[in-house]
Amino acid sequence: MIPVPGLDSVRCEWVVIRAEGFTLHGFLVFLASDHYFQEYLDGDGLADLDIWTGRECAVFVVQSPSAKWIEYAKATDHSWWRLFGSLVTAHEEVEEVLVEHGKVPLLKIDGSRRTLQEVFAPCLNQFQHGAEMEKILHRFNLGPTDHPSLILFKDLKDRRIWYVDMSDLVDLAERDLRTALHRWFAGSEFRKLLSEARDA
Repeated sequence: MIPVPGLDSVRCEWVVIRAEGFTLHGFLVFLASDHYFQEYLDGDGLADLDIWTGRECAVFVVQSPSAKWIEYAKATDHSWWRLFGSLVTAHEEVEEVLVEHGKVPLLKIDGSRRTLQEVFAPCLNQFQHGAEMEKILHRFNLGPTDHPSLILFKDLKDRRIWYVDMSDLVDLAERDLRTALHRWFAGSEFRKLLSEARDA
């Protein structure tokens, strides 16, 4: 799992992300109306999904990383830390600097200037989050109601995607949502997608 501000931050860092060597990439797409997805990810969901997706699959989620996530990513030299996190030492500093300098291209990454907002997700309200989800769905030629879902792809430029409809998980309590997601990532469909991506 890699928390990101949105589609544009992934586009900006795509060359660096590709260098991490993932077989499969994806976006977990959900809105506030897809009850309990947000609550689950704000709780233990990021840690769960980070383990379940494994080292071969990078799933991007539009979400501000918590202080705990930043600490974990730094301690484990997680891909998120290598991609986005090493620019700061504490979550509080990120928030402070974002307010003051968020739109100024202060950071030089691989020869290109980036703003802090491109690197770190601001706290998104449900309307901003919804706009980001709309951009992601549009990018993959999906409709505005194709959520919650998991959109998987080998390369961001590819037209071929693997679409996983998760609408049957709406309104599941957090505990049941965790069980359903665990079952899917541990199951044969996910293994088959990884195998197809390796062969593609």
